[in-house]
Amino acid sequence: MIELLIVGDGPGDTATVPHLVGRILGVNVRATFKHWARIHREGSGKGYRKKLLFAMRQAVDADATGLVMTVDVDNDPQGRKLKELCNARDEARQSAPAFPTAFGEANVHAEAWLLDDRVAVRQGLRLVGGHPIPNVRDVDSPKEELEQLRRQSERCADSISAVLTDIARLVEPSSSRCPHWKETGFHRFAEEVRQELGPLVKQCGSDCPGGDACVCKEQPRAGEV
Repeated sequence: MIELLIVGDGPGDTATVPHLVGRILGVNVRATFKHWARIHREGSGKGYRKKLLFAMRQAVDADATGLVMTVDVDNDPQGRKLKELCNARDEARQSAPAFPTAFGEANVHAEAWLLDDRVAVRQGLRLVGGHPIPNVRDVDSPKEELEQLRRQSERCADSISAVLTDIARLVEPSSSRCPHWKETGFHRFAEEVRQELGPLVKQCGSDCPGGDACVCKEQPRAGEV
């Protein structure tokens, strides 16, 4: 089990990102989620450097062992946010010990990472094997496509958040299951998560507070959140 503070753009990120991180690392994740707007309201100040430093402090105060921050391309087509965050992280590490911090940029938003895994979508929505799932490259809004698929499925009465969560729990972070993951930004996010947060998982061994009963040992590939 690792504890993270996750900052994202909206409900879709809340429902998916913690579970995707768990799938990438192969461990259970306990996450506290905050929206970018809330970080600003709580006094982070303007600019992504200040927001990053503010979120790091909040993560430490919450006893989280790592920080994850995601942005969407649909709100930032030039990739300015991600560049500012990476620069701010590099700058912060010049004067203080590195705090595990992973960034993700979803193209166009986090739902694209889900739609690209057709197996996870079909299983999460309990669709028959032949039910068509659109190619993520051919749709303008993966968010709307998943909503339409929900309406067509036997899970039409369930909330979209519940559906997104269940699909995220089933996503396989690989090119075989997510053939366009470099285009959607999922590949880079997975690399960031493994590089920044992977060492936290390695610590979950003999020194794990859960000892031999640690859920990470019981379900090393579950990725449950």
